Amino acid sequence: MKTIHQVIQEIQCFDPAIRAFDAHDLPQSVRAYLHHNYRMDARLTDEEQQLVETSFEHFADNLRETFQDDPRPDATRFYLFDDGSLYVKTNAGPELWADAQVFVVERILPSMRLTRLEADLMREIGMDDQVSEVRDDFYSSFAHVLHRDCGIPHCDAREHWNAFSRQLGDSACESIVLGGSESGRAEGIRFASEYSVTNA
Repeated sequence: MKTIHQVIQEIQCFDPAIRAFDAHDLPQSVRAYLHHNYRMDARLTDEEQQLVETSFEHFADNLRETFQDDPRPDATRFYLFDDGSLYVKTNAGPELWADAQVFVVERILPSMRLTRLEADLMREIGMDDQVSEVRDDFYSSFAHVLHRDCGIPHCDAREHWNAFSRQLGDSACESIVLGGSESGRAEGIRFASEYSVTNA
């Protein structure tokens, strides 16, 4: 009879999501993924399915937090585990990471704009400063446009944004601010166009 490590290596041949991991040292995200997806997979024999069932923990056993901001079944979800590993479920397929912070650094931060989902994950894993940097980029760009096009001092830009965004809900406002410098420029231009009309 095969060992669980041999079964994992067999699964790695047809599942690229787990191919990079050492079969003898799997993070909790991968263990949960294997249990969830392969304990009843017809590509494995009954004995192999039973081995997966008994070798790995149920999905919820080591789950630290689930992040989602869209109820649709194909929406992106983040599953963060107690050991800091991450399972990213998207409509393009799964991604498994041994370290959620590495996922953030490699996949999220280069664009310097965030979704609320990404920001919630980052705050949970202690990356609040990086979220604040993206928010600061928004306010800096917004202030630059207001100063350039409307003559409004940089120090007054936050107050103008608070007034300008009052008609938005909190979640919509947060989504815009998390858009970083690009969103800040766009909102600054929109503010400036309305400002020039009302002050003409």
